[in-house]
Amino acid sequence: MEILDYYITLHLQHPNLKDDRPAEVTVSQLESLFYCTKRNVNLLLKRMSEEKWITWVPGKGRGNRSKVLFHYDLEEAAEAYFSKLLAKNQIAEAAEFIKRPLLPEYLAQKLQMRMQNNFGLQVKQTVSSSMDLLKIPMRRPLAALDPAFSYTAAEAHFVRQIFDTLNNYNSATGAFEPHLAHHWEVNSEYTKWTFFLRKSVRFHHGRNLTSQDVKYTLERLKDPAVQSPFRHLFSEIQSIEAFHEYGVTIMLKRPNVFFLHYLSSYNAAILPQDVPLVTGRELIGTGPFKVTEYNDRVFVLEAFDDHFNGRPLLDRVELWFVELDYDRIVDYELPGSGTTKNRYMKVNNTGSRYIVFNFQREGPHHDLYFRQAIHELIDPSQLISDLGGRRSSPASSFWPERSEQSAFSPSSLSRARSLLNKSTYNGKVLTFNYQNYTNEGLREAKWIQNRFREAGIYVNPVPYSLLDSEELDGEMISKGEVLERDAQYGFLSFLKGERSMRSLLTSEQLGILDHYLEQFLQEESYDTREEIIDSIETYLFNEKILLHLYHIAKEWNYPALLKGVHLNDFGWADFRTLWVKPEINKTT
Repeated sequence: MEILDYYITLHLQHPNLKDDRPAEVTVSQLESLFYCTKRNVNLLLKRMSEEKWITWVPGKGRGNRSKVLFHYDLEEAAEAYFSKLLAKNQIAEAAEFIKRPLLPEYLAQKLQMRMQNNFGLQVKQTVSSSMDLLKIPMRRPLAALDPAFSYTAAEAHFVRQIFDTLNNYNSATGAFEPHLAHHWEVNSEYTKWTFFLRKSVRFHHGRNLTSQDVKYTLERLKDPAVQSPFRHLFSEIQSIEAFHEYGVTIMLKRPNVFFLHYLSSYNAAILPQDVPLVTGRELIGTGPFKVTEYNDRVFVLEAFDDHFNGRPLLDRVELWFVELDYDRIVDYELPGSGTTKNRYMKVNNTGSRYIVFNFQREGPHHDLYFRQAIHELIDPSQLISDLGGRRSSPASSFWPERSEQSAFSPSSLSRARSLLNKSTYNGKVLTFNYQNYTNEGLREAKWIQNRFREAGIYVNPVPYSLLDSEELDGEMISKGEVLERDAQYGFLSFLKGERSMRSLLTSEQLGILDHYLEQFLQEESYDTREEIIDSIETYLFNEKILLHLYHIAKEWNYPALLKGVHLNDFGWADFRTLWVKPEINKTT
């Protein structure tokens, strides 16, 4: 603890004193405040006096209080100390400093803005060159960057920066493009898929990619011992043969015209067979960025010079895990630098926030009348109007364009009560699990709780985190889903993956969904697959298994000098395409 920090700690006990008014204290109080002995307290007071920050007048006689006169303005001292923390990249310590309980609110807001400006685009000049750096604040650590386990939008985004897939799906054209594999073939039954790999593709640790890495990755995905939540998708693989250093054949148990979609998903990103992901921190891929630091405070990516598709133009990305007060300042993933003209971008994610019922638990939610009453009570338009934020538009589907075609009638308390009276609900307090990654989760849970209470339904909101390993036990659960660029595959992955709602459904419900999915996987026509998706969403709606709430709009405020900003399917700017336009020095 620096001497300046001790001074600020002392001054915060008397923040409103003017220079000409001393504060009264005792040495024993300072021992408790500074967590040190009387001897060390005297040494600290002596140093502060030598710095001319205070005038210390010891109390004479037993029971007489000492007096301290402050000469160093609290705001000036706090800003100086805060600047030191930022200069040393002690971001977590700076965030903790802002949250000191006695810090005046105006000063906390000012320091929060200083921290905000510390993030975003930075160009750092060295003796020989400049480095384009992007610093991003994030509320929580990433739960999983192992492609076999990643499932949130943020994790999926970073997986795509570190790893590559065999092929890519172009959402604009609906076509598949070569990536790690430059060519592929399939038999007429869609059961035998052969891929031919590019040569001289390098992993971050220096070894070249071979077909054995592809074999290892896919076998790991479908291995029951690994317990990937996506193994149900890749369990369709019968065998994998690495018949050549750059050739691999995949045999499926049954025809699947949709299999290329599987291999272009971030979950099928190729891993090196010689560096097992034991702890989740050995993140070695072939992607455009390599991981150089990863701990509970910071996650650092640096451009991979040897990427087969060309080096990224951005040099370094730092993701800092800090608990900023988002009630003071609304923050997005890419803040502006504060020194240049900024640009603004807003886009709706494909996906929605929704409530799903846990049919693995007994309760009134097994009664359709009860679920219909819940649906009647929740008015997405009113929720958006009351709570605002990034809640963009009411949802009736995972696709915003489909929701736009729906008519949203205002909810009716009388209709909800009528449905409730037909149900088996007896007034029992039910558990409602909500996601607590921000204060918004609690606000929303309270809004829903109050709305339910008006109709006589009582719920106890219980928070959960994406980092939690235990299964949720609430009768109702609030969740969110963002579909990736290949939205049809994203929907399939949602229905097949164990992280969404599959583990909450009955065997009968799963049987109906899987029957639709069997048709889906054998259908070559995109439009016909869309019709099957419509049928699935209609089933979920009619049975009130899943109740959509709203779509989220992703917002970016970024410096005008940052070019190549294209939001990907997860609502992030793809780091591969970002570059910084140098300012032209004008001379007269």
